[in-house]
Amino acid sequence: MKKKLILATNSFPYNTGEKAFILPELNRLRERYDITVISHADAEQRKLDYVEPEILKGIQVLCFPRPVIRFKDKVRALFSYLLSVDGRQEIREIWKCREDRRERIYQSLAFYAQSLADQKELRASGMFSGAEPVIYYSFWNTYYCYSAVRERRRHPNVRVFSRLHGFDLYHERVSGDRQPLKHQMEAGTDGLLFLGDFARQYYQERIRESRSSDVPLYVCPLGTEAPARRMPPREDGIFRVLSCSAVIPLKRVERIVDGLAAVKAEEGKIQWTHIGGGEGLENLRKYAAERLKDKENIQYTFAGQMEHEEVVRYYETEQVECFITTSATEGVPVSVMEAMSYGIPVIATSVGGIPEMVRGNGILLSCDPSAEEVAAALDKLCRLDAEEMIARKDRSYELWEQSFAIETTARRLMDILETESQR
Repeated sequence: MKKKLILATNSFPYNTGEKAFILPELNRLRERYDITVISHADAEQRKLDYVEPEILKGIQVLCFPRPVIRFKDKVRALFSYLLSVDGRQEIREIWKCREDRRERIYQSLAFYAQSLADQKELRASGMFSGAEPVIYYSFWNTYYCYSAVRERRRHPNVRVFSRLHGFDLYHERVSGDRQPLKHQMEAGTDGLLFLGDFARQYYQERIRESRSSDVPLYVCPLGTEAPARRMPPREDGIFRVLSCSAVIPLKRVERIVDGLAAVKAEEGKIQWTHIGGGEGLENLRKYAAERLKDKENIQYTFAGQMEHEEVVRYYETEQVECFITTSATEGVPVSVMEAMSYGIPVIATSVGGIPEMVRGNGILLSCDPSAEEVAAALDKLCRLDAEEMIARKDRSYELWEQSFAIETTARRLMDILETESQR
């Protein structure tokens, strides 16, 4: 009989945002576990009707809509917050810091109120009831991880694990520059999973700090499926560059435009394609049109938003010599993993876990590269002879196979879940 595993997500399977991250793992987990997905999609996300029958075969889906916390809900939660050990601990920790006290307490209270609402849904579902072992795997370290930690106190049969990515890890990514209730969540989990060594180290130094804890911190990257092909060598004189990300300020796609604008005409023809939509796409189109209008050796295409299957199809049918990202912040990006799996050299900024990914298979930029630095990296890869390019391509694939192939990462995940669940 399979063990019971609950996978808590933000919105999967009701929209596509998490699909590329979750589906490869889910396909392996379902072989060993009886899985229930708890989605926290809101009403608008559920209107998309994005539920593919083949994805959910044999999987139960429950929806606990993301709580909308009004002022009166926060007032009600305040009494529980002040009376709870967790709330009082939180206030003491916030009060030690002189800055942003009011904003941090307000944010923590809102987080607490969301958790109470989600815990109510979790208890009503009966998912933790009974004597059989249950693994609760929170894909994000957010309010519904805390609700599971609170509810498991009544159920000794439950083990809780959580991943941490970006918005749920870094203090700088949230209002008030402080992640709420992190120590209380950690104390109630059986293991925390990080995308890379950089992330685990950040947690140890900036969140756990000097506190002693028996909760293990694991490095367990996400993974991607094996590719249908390795990228062949180019057959013409065009150097084809691909980028793939949302067009939002953090991704700094305009830096790619600036780099292309700084490439000299004698460096050869470059064709850049960007896959991804977002709030800044139209402005980016206008910016590129202005900056690249006199660059006869530069061609570019904005392909817009694509489903993950379409991105895979692009890799399988189009020629790509280089993948580039100039993002200001990253975890261990799946977009870079996928490019590496096809044997594509990478140009990327030295942020987050990217230095763990770009090691002899491309060019690592500074955290905040200038247009000239981006142009120099493009020029260097463009000028590589066939033998050197093959070496970079082989290295990309080798790094992917060693660290980011889904068979490897999923096995690592299941080993963690099984080992800690048996303690």
